[in-house]
Amino acid sequence: MFEMKQVYKLVNMQPGEGRTVLLFVLYSLFMGVASAVFYTCTTSLFLVSFTRSQLPWAFIAGGSFVYLLGLLVQKLRKKTSFTQMNFFLMSFLVLSVGGLLLASLGAPNKWIYFTLFIWNRVFVFVNGVTFWSTAGRVFSLEQSKRLFGFISMGDVISSILSYFSVPILLQFIQTDQLLFISLLFLLLCMGMSVITNQRFRAQLSVEKVEQTTAKASPVATQKRVNKSYYSLLYVLSLLPVAGLVYVEFMFTVMSRASFPSKDVLASFLGIFFGICAVVELLIKTFLYNRLITNYSIRVGIVMLPLSLLFSYTVASVYGTFYGTASLFFAFIALSRFFMSAVRKSISDPAFQVLFQPIPTVERAALSSSIEGGPKALGNILPGLFLLALNSFSFITMVHLSYFFLPLLVVWVVVAFRIQTAYGTILSETVSRSAAFIRSKIAGSRPEVIAVEQHETSSITTSASFDAMVQLAASRNVGDRIQAARELGGSGRYYAYIHLLNLLQEDEHPDVKKAALLAAGVLGKPELWPSLLEFLAQDRYHNTAKAALIRVGEPIIPALTRFFNQSGQLTKNQVCVANVVSEIGGPVALRFLRPRINYPVQVVRDAIFDGLKRLHHRVTSTERPTVMLQLDEQIALLVWLAASRLDLTPAYDRESPILQALNHEKEVIVPKVFTLLIILYGNTDYEVIGELITHKNSDMTGYLIELLNTALPAEVKDRILPLFAEMPLSEKLRRCSVNYPQQQLSVEERLHDIINKDFNNVSAELKAVAVHALLDWHATDPTAILVANVASSNELLAETAFYVLHTLNPTRFEELRRVVAIQPDSMQYQLANRIAAGMADEDLLLRQRKLLLTDSQQII
Repeated sequence: MFEMKQVYKLVNMQPGEGRTVLLFVLYSLFMGVASAVFYTCTTSLFLVSFTRSQLPWAFIAGGSFVYLLGLLVQKLRKKTSFTQMNFFLMSFLVLSVGGLLLASLGAPNKWIYFTLFIWNRVFVFVNGVTFWSTAGRVFSLEQSKRLFGFISMGDVISSILSYFSVPILLQFIQTDQLLFISLLFLLLCMGMSVITNQRFRAQLSVEKVEQTTAKASPVATQKRVNKSYYSLLYVLSLLPVAGLVYVEFMFTVMSRASFPSKDVLASFLGIFFGICAVVELLIKTFLYNRLITNYSIRVGIVMLPLSLLFSYTVASVYGTFYGTASLFFAFIALSRFFMSAVRKSISDPAFQVLFQPIPTVERAALSSSIEGGPKALGNILPGLFLLALNSFSFITMVHLSYFFLPLLVVWVVVAFRIQTAYGTILSETVSRSAAFIRSKIAGSRPEVIAVEQHETSSITTSASFDAMVQLAASRNVGDRIQAARELGGSGRYYAYIHLLNLLQEDEHPDVKKAALLAAGVLGKPELWPSLLEFLAQDRYHNTAKAALIRVGEPIIPALTRFFNQSGQLTKNQVCVANVVSEIGGPVALRFLRPRINYPVQVVRDAIFDGLKRLHHRVTSTERPTVMLQLDEQIALLVWLAASRLDLTPAYDRESPILQALNHEKEVIVPKVFTLLIILYGNTDYEVIGELITHKNSDMTGYLIELLNTALPAEVKDRILPLFAEMPLSEKLRRCSVNYPQQQLSVEERLHDIINKDFNNVSAELKAVAVHALLDWHATDPTAILVANVASSNELLAETAFYVLHTLNPTRFEELRRVVAIQPDSMQYQLANRIAAGMADEDLLLRQRKLLLTDSQQII
């Protein structure tokens, strides 16, 4: 078991993915043998049968045939399912290769070798349309980043064996006879394709489900996606193929000149590409995952053109002075090495990830379109270009190397541009999901009766004002409510006196609420103390808040004094911060900014929310404080993860304590993204935070990828591991560099939760942990229980009293006699209630449903 975990860790694979990955690795292995042997043999057969000038014709013919094949596939996709099309393409490849081989045995002809050579492009087309399209549907975005490099490793291993076996096999059989080995492995590959289609039928048939439910044509669906992204994908798919054709032409011509015998040439090609495959294996094993994890797909997209730009620049400069000597060929061979090792190990898997944000219903059609369109043109256009250049006898290989440099510069520019477009399309995909979730949540919420703003009255005459005063003294509730509304809109100076009477003397709640709203409309300073007084009352809190917001900026100084009063309730300070931020403006910012380091965390959170609402980005002087706050919140998330890990062996995921930890994380995650917004000004963080807390499994990969591209380097390594799809232990291991955690026993961890600072965790979590001591008390918990019965939080104090009464009745009675000194205290009332025989189901903890299991796991 330990060894398997080590293997999983080495290849960045998670438990449960083994069988799925094995299917794709075997497919890749069989296809790798088939394509490697086929390429080596057909290339050597072509080069000894045709001249240099005929090589561009082969590229043009191959590209033209694949272009026509792509058009046919696009038409057939409208009439057949995804799996049926895959079977058709694999069957076509097997039958066509088999037919060509039989023809070559019956009547050997160099034009059959020509056809076999261009059929290498058909191999690439079929593999791209079937294998990568299937993998794109089976694996999520996050999985594709981790696993696409590994699942193609079968191709690498088979290539190593095949390429190095060619020189050995050629001692026993002829070059063209090796092609039957390729056919055999193609048949095995077709069998793996059938098995894969059967096993993942539901995922691979998602196309029809989406079309039925969405009722959108491909054209309509395509409008949802950034069209410029499609254009960049087309160009980026064309350039590597065009570059491969160009490099392949120069490499094969110079190889043919150095090795005239077909067997010697096949042996050289086998050894050369075998070395390329070994390096490719090393890159995929030890480098690819680190590059993609640390730098997303950015490095994978740009690395190949930059490598080629380097090698061709050096080759061009060297060739200018020394001609096409051996070192010039070495640089061309290095370019071909880059095209084989870097392209297949890094560039191609990274390119496949670019398809993941595209809707599934479009992905297969787009893949077919690219394989049969731009990639086919990638053969035709450079073929025509090389054909034209070869018609001039004075153009040498050195000249050709210079002609390639502008294309490489364009390639580098496009590679950098698509990185920005990739981030944009990820953001659009995430934003659409956020909008959907918001609408879903809004639709599921119970209807809330809003505080209605009344219409202001324009009546200002003395008679009318007297009528309002009479209505205010009426015995009818409706009359007094009407009077409050009209007084608020009257604009009369002395209207505030009558509103004060309604606020202070009227006993009816609806009248008081109407008077509060009228006070906000009237805006007189004489009414502000009453508004602040009612703000502290739960019954009138929301109405008073609405009235204060209606007053606007003039009331902020009064709110500031109210906030600063000693002994002020925390909930009122939070409310003041919310009111000020909703009022907005420069005065509100002057209130909020000096309080970013307020000692009470819940108040700090309200301050930060206000700064986010006002679109404030921290200054250089505020930045250290906010960065410290962010670091504290991240550390708290890591601590929650460590708590989960310690408690998971003893509790199932539906247990109250694990659910309470999950709920705690749901509260903290938005705080982290709020701090990121005011630090860096990127509103994408708010959308990401919303979706992460709702644990949308379909979007997790997009969210992590968007975070990877959006987060600055200074915080990326600290935040990303917390949200990545990996085991909890692996998250903690990656976070341990910055936030080391202790491994504790269950009882020790419960004590750790209970003793955590109130600024860091809620009283609700502490209460659930205290209740859990009923089952975990190997050591005497009396001291910790006695400390918590003194809490000002009723929920925590009651739970601590109850557990103490259950585990140590003697100490409970002693404590009960102590609190009896203050018979009006909450602790005395709680102690009496529990001593009277309170049952577990009567606890506030139960009534507030904190011990129920209706939330979902997040970490």
